[in-house]
Amino acid sequence: MSGVDLLSSKKKLIDPLDVVRNHYLALNRADVESVMETYHPDCQIEGIPLDQLGSLGEEGNDFEESCNVERLMFTRFFDRYDGAFEGGKRLEIRTLALIEMGWVHAEWRLCERRCSDSELVEYTGYSHFLLEDGLIRRQRTVAHRISFDHNERVLHGAAMSTRQYPERPIVGVGAVVFVEDCVVLVKRRFEPLAGQWSLPGGSLEVGETLEAGVAREILEETGLEVQVGPVIEVFDRILLDEFKRIRYHFVLVDYLCRPIGGRLKAASDVDDVVLAKPSELTPFRLTPKATAIIIRAVEMTKIRPSPVLPE
Repeated sequence: MSGVDLLSSKKKLIDPLDVVRNHYLALNRADVESVMETYHPDCQIEGIPLDQLGSLGEEGNDFEESCNVERLMFTRFFDRYDGAFEGGKRLEIRTLALIEMGWVHAEWRLCERRCSDSELVEYTGYSHFLLEDGLIRRQRTVAHRISFDHNERVLHGAAMSTRQYPERPIVGVGAVVFVEDCVVLVKRRFEPLAGQWSLPGGSLEVGETLEAGVAREILEETGLEVQVGPVIEVFDRILLDEFKRIRYHFVLVDYLCRPIGGRLKAASDVDDVVLAKPSELTPFRLTPKATAIIIRAVEMTKIRPSPVLPE
């Protein structure tokens, strides 16, 4: 199989949540150019988030037909409203998560002050984003001028498990383990990511340190004893079900690790384990985040020689 040079193809490997997060950061900076850079050239935007933006069409239909309609919309929006949150922010993101159908779901609160009369304007709502090649291809927004309850809960049905529909975020640990210039990948047996390839790792146990947890998980899933190295990245992963209930919420800490013993074999809750070259990951269909973590690990180590596993 022919591989791809991941280090020269970062645009396509951007995590969808990072794209949307950067989109909102640009909105809070009132940076029109950076906002536009998050959109695909053929992006479709459905549901202008604020009814006061209806005034943008006062000049006539040419607004609707303009090829730069989004740029004009955001330019006028930033000119007419200032952020009213602390530090001049206009948006606060409450939830940023992946929906099982492939969209990114964002729940937000907007608070602004109109420049013309200093009237305070507050909205709450949500937006859905569909990405293509690391850019926003479609955006759907629903907004309401109502109060925002930070403490509301959306949990229904019978008793929930500790992993699915959790009462609080779960801490998870993972690792990039290099063996003979290859990275260790595992095929998941259970949700989330059942049947998919990913980096090895799992949930932290009560009373366990992060380093001890990642060493235990790697041994359980791959049969390898590892020396735990530096942290590669800390991030969150929130997955919603089709009813937009929070099905999984993990705070994940990925480490760079080196094997010091053991034998590579699938165990615990994985169906298979392989060694893959970092430049040939396409057939494994990893999540963009997992691929980005591997790229960062490669850059951290420059693929230093790793011990050869015993026969």
